[in-house]
Order: sequence, then structure tokens, then C-alpha cells
Amino acid sequence: MAEDNVNLVGTLEKILYSNLENGFLIATFLVENTTKPITVKGIVFNTHERETLLLKGCWENHKVYGRQFSIREFMPVEPTSEEGMVRYLSSKVFKGIGEKTAQHIVNKFGKNTFKIIDISPESLSKVKGVGKKQRKSLLAAWDEQRGLRDVMTFLRGVGISHAYAQRIFAKNGLNSIPLIKTNPYKLTDIEGIGFLTADGIARNLGFDKNSPHRAVAGLLYMLEQQALNGHTCFTRQALLEKTSQELDIKLEILESSTQQLLDDSLLYSEKFQFMNADEEELIFRPRFYKAEQRIAENIYRILNSDAYTVFEGESSLIEEQQRKVGLQLDPAQKEAVEAALKHKVLIITGGPGTGKTTIVRFMLGIMRPRIPSIGLAAPTGRAAKRITETTGSVAYTIHRLLEASNMGFQRDRENPLEQELLILDETSMIDTLLMDNFLEAVPSASRLILVGDVDQLPSVGAGSVLLDLIESGTIPVVRLDHIFRQAADSFITVNAHQVRRGKALNFSALGHKKDVNQELLDFYFIKESNSEKIVEKILLMSTERIPQRFELDPMMDIQVLTPMHRGVTGSINLNRKLQERMNPDAKGLEHREQWFRIGDKVMQQQNDYEKQVFNGDLGRIVNCDSKTKELHVKFEHGIVQYQSKELDQLSLAYAITVHKSQGSEYSAVIIPMTTHHYMMLQRNLLYTAITRGKQLVVLIGTEVAISKAVENECSMQRFTGLQHQLSELGLTPLY
Repeated sequence: MAEDNVNLVGTLEKILYSNLENGFLIATFLVENTTKPITVKGIVFNTHERETLLLKGCWENHKVYGRQFSIREFMPVEPTSEEGMVRYLSSKVFKGIGEKTAQHIVNKFGKNTFKIIDISPESLSKVKGVGKKQRKSLLAAWDEQRGLRDVMTFLRGVGISHAYAQRIFAKNGLNSIPLIKTNPYKLTDIEGIGFLTADGIARNLGFDKNSPHRAVAGLLYMLEQQALNGHTCFTRQALLEKTSQELDIKLEILESSTQQLLDDSLLYSEKFQFMNADEEELIFRPRFYKAEQRIAENIYRILNSDAYTVFEGESSLIEEQQRKVGLQLDPAQKEAVEAALKHKVLIITGGPGTGKTTIVRFMLGIMRPRIPSIGLAAPTGRAAKRITETTGSVAYTIHRLLEASNMGFQRDRENPLEQELLILDETSMIDTLLMDNFLEAVPSASRLILVGDVDQLPSVGAGSVLLDLIESGTIPVVRLDHIFRQAADSFITVNAHQVRRGKALNFSALGHKKDVNQELLDFYFIKESNSEKIVEKILLMSTERIPQRFELDPMMDIQVLTPMHRGVTGSINLNRKLQERMNPDAKGLEHREQWFRIGDKVMQQQNDYEKQVFNGDLGRIVNCDSKTKELHVKFEHGIVQYQSKELDQLSLAYAITVHKSQGSEYSAVIIPMTTHHYMMLQRNLLYTAITRGKQLVVLIGTEVAISKAVENECSMQRFTGLQHQLSELGLTPLY
């Protein structure tokens, strides 16, 4: 059992292990007035052996290494004993001052040593062995350390955590205090410090809630919140009212601050006409405004370039390919292929079972002999792998196609892609910023085919690019609605299209077919209203019923998809329960109230170009070092190492949100549907969840919740400016 909230003062004796990147160390530590060093571990930046520290943390009993102290936070302090003073002055902090010289200084001034250095530093010239050069070096280091202590003390005093205090000091040095006192909202420039943290500090410093600094930071914060909800912009009036209401700032102050931000080009505005509504002024952060502007410009550039391969006799080419592969296209499929041969840019959209993959494969059969360089890509690794498997042509992630690195994308306007035909699958997943980067790299002479299901959830990132391009009417669009016979035999496909059309699911038909044919189905509904019992049924289905009856791997073939993070049937709780059931005893480590164990299924939460792992990639933990807090995770392309500071990139993935499942397919999916998810009961969410299953979909919940989702067509409208930017360039609708 750990003993919490223990304070220790003493000297860092010997550093046994140190990771310079994340600050984690293991060391021996001599507590004041003791003779036997103890073992300490934790995050301690910029420290040296023989430095005197205040450590805050708790005692732990490690099953291998015994009793040790776990550091939660630390603070450099001045030692009070003469022995401690000698140790401190002879540490690496004071270069050029050895133990002998340090002893001379302390012998001369005794317990007043530090006081003398502070108020009468010239007295050091009277000490044997302290020359001019040594004195100058010592005093410079002394001022720096005193400044560090003063800054850290100030920062902690205004409510800044130790970890953030270190980042602030690293960036601003001794200027940290005056900067924060003048405008604490400047702290939002520090990674990890958001508006809410800076606002708390400002309150501690006595800043008025209607301060112009607060109004500016609050407006930028509220726009970023809207970006997290999918908007690339927001109406001026709604932004002002929402900011005023949630942050309690006077409207007139916000009006003035908004205008100042616009004048300084820290915000952009455009006036739009929505449908038959009144004209609205929309406010943008610069990166979204410029991204949508460039998307429109690049679409215009590609559409208006005459430099591309022209195909003669589309109909005869299609007939020839049909004979070659023994396939007869239906009218909509034929229209799609003809359009692909005819147009520079094309959108193909349709739901599951409508033949999108067949069309892509068919088009490649015609175009591959005639276009030497073709690129296939998708937003996620799993989606790219699926295209590769279904078409027989190698597909890449968009990031890999653009040669992404931690320095950015290597392919751009100056160094464009070389392919003459580019086909993007799962285009509904592509957000504004990624589409901007992709189109910047598309040569004017290239053909571009965008394939996707516009009825799925929009991209996780801000924007609704596919929908905006379709609704703009500026690009030819082929819509596929016909469900082919083989797909029509699947209840997954049939029910997905029922949901898409807003029609009720016929659960009685499922039972009837099972009774008649005595066969396993691909779609089941289990009625249950109690959330705790839903969890128990998910555990039973995941670990016993489905693996046994369908011969599927419970760890990697079965995926639980839930609408929410929080709640009894949210991903956080389900991950904990599934981990306890499927992988309870493996070696692991704790990180931010989450245990990672060898064998766990995990998901990458952000793009890491250096590691070549991307948001949504699934892997399994194959090794764990609890001492250094390092993990090794096996992904499809190989094993990736994660250091302690990188663990935020990972989350358990026994259960994931529906949003995180976009672009992926799983052998079996289990979906809890309860009215506790009321805000997330949306048609496109249920539709997306169902279409993730290849062999099996199991809904567990209530018919009321499912009906609510089917009826709720009004998924939240996203405010974007792409259609407006397209019209500004004179791209008139084709239809």
C-alpha cells in the first residue's frame, strides 16, 4: 500500500538511470539528518548529483526492488547544513568548484555561506583557492539557480503544476514572471497549457474576467472548441453569444476583441448566404480559412488543366473490359466508369454492397495499361490494406503517399506527386487540413477520383470535404444505390441501408430466417435495457459466444464499438472490463489511471511520422518495462517502441468509439445502444457502426435507442466555408 503526500528534503547522491528525453530517473537520495541513502524514481528535469532537492511523492513497495520513493514533483532548495552546502557547491551546477574549494568557502562563512553569496559576493575573493574566473562562474550559476527557484516558487504559487512550470521556464527563462504578470494568457503558447489552465492562473493573479487579454484568448479558445466539434468556422453572432455565456465576458468587450483579432489577421471573416436564410458572417482561424481557400483553388486548377490522358471510345473500352473479366456492369456502375474515363475529377459515392470496389477494380483494369503511373490511397492504414486486398493494386495511406515526416509533408506544390491517376478511397474520412495537403501535391495533369460513402460519419477532424464538394455541384458525381444480389443476402448490408434510408430494422425477420434455415446469421439484436447487464452480455459475447460459434479470435477479430467515451457502456469502462476478462494477470505498467499490459490490444491516437504509425492503427503490446515505463507494440508493419512521454499516444482498444472505427473493417462488431447515449443517437453514427462489420454485427440494447438513432437524421450541421470558396472562384454548379 502506498503512503501518499510525503515530503523529503535531501541530496541526490547517485543517478543510477536517466532518460534525458523524458526526465525519468532512478537515483539514490540521502535525506537530511540520515546516513543511509534511499532509492527514488520519477520525473526530474535538469538535476545533478549532489543537488539538494525537496521531493514530494509516496513510498511504494516494489515486488522486485523493494521499498522505494516515487516522485510526484520536485523543487531545488538550498541546503541548511554545512555538509549539505559543501555537497551543493561542489555539484555539477557550479562548474569549476570542486569539493576542496567548496569546503574552503563553507569553512570561511559557515552557515551564513549562502547569505554572504547573496548580499556580499565580493567576499568570495577572500577565500583561499577562489580566483576571479571561479568567482564569476559561481555567481553566474548562483543567479541562474536563484532565478529558477524564484520562478518555480512563483509558478507553483499561482497554481501551475510542476510539469508545466518546467516547460514555462524552459521557454521563457527568468522572463517567466513578468510575462505571466502582464498577460497570463500567453501561456497558451506552451504545449499542453490551454485556456482553462491559463484562466485559472489569471484568476489567482487577480485579473478581471472582462480583461481584453481574457476576451481575446477566450474567443480563440471557443473557436478551437468548435473545431473539435467539426466546424472550420462559426457564425460571428453565435461565437460572441456562446463565449459570453460560457466564459461570462461582456458582449461589448468581445465585439471589440473580435474586431482587433480581425484587424491583426489572427481571425478571418466571410459573409455567406445559407440556403434561403439571411446572410451570416462566419469567423475562421487562419489555418482553416487558408486551407479551404487552397482546396478550392487546387480543385479549380486540376479541373481546368487540359494536360491529361484522353480516352477515346469509352463505351467500347468498357465492353472490351467486361468481356475480358466476365462481368456485366449495371447502368450506374457503367455510368461511373464512363465518367471516370471522361472527366478530370470525379466523385463516386454509395453505401455497402453497391459495387464501389468493383468499379475501382474495373477502372484499374482499363486504365492500368494506358496510364503508367497510378496511385491508390486512403486515410488509414487499415483502409489502405483493404483496397490493396480487394483490387490487387498496392494502396498507401495518404500520409505515406505524401512522404510525411515529423518535419511535414515532403510532397507539395514545389515537389508534387508523379502519378497521372490518383484514386482516394474512404474520402468521407478526410478532413479539411489533410485534403489541403493532399491537393497541394496533386499535379495539374493528374486525374483525380474520390470514392466514399457520404452517408457515413464525417471526418473526425474539422470539415466536411466530401459533402461540401458534392453539394457544391462543381464536380461530377455518380451515386450508387443498387444493392447487388450477393450483398442483398447479407442482413448487415440490408440493415445498413435501412438505417441510411431512415427505415426501421425488422428484427422479427432475423429470428424467422434462423428458425427456418437453422443457420448462423450475420446480424443479431439482443434486447437489454439495464446498462450493467449490457456490459455483462458484451463480455460474454466477446470472450465466449462469438469465438466459439464463429471461430473468431476474441482479441483481434472482435471489436466493440460504442458511441461514447464515458458512462457504463462507454469505451473507458468497457476497456477496463474487457481487459480484466481477457488479459487480467499480464505484466504491465500504469499510465494516467490506465493499465497497459503485455498482450493488450491498443490503438494509436495520433500520427507519428517518425515511427510510421498513424491515428487509428491497431496493435498489441509485446513487451513492457515498468522501471523505465517503456512499451513495445507490434503493428502490422513491425514493432514500435514507446517511451514514457509517448504513452499518451496509445489507448486500450478492446472497445473504441464509432468515430475511431472509420475506415476500418472488423470480422465482428458488437454495438451497445442505450438511451444513455441520447446525444449520440444519430442515423449516420449507427450506419457507420453497422458497416464496420464484415461477418457479424451484434446490437445489444433497446429498440427505443435504435429507433431514436434511425429517426435522427439531423446530425450536427458543420459550419464550413469550402462551398463559398468554390463559388468565389467562379466554379458554377454542373447540375
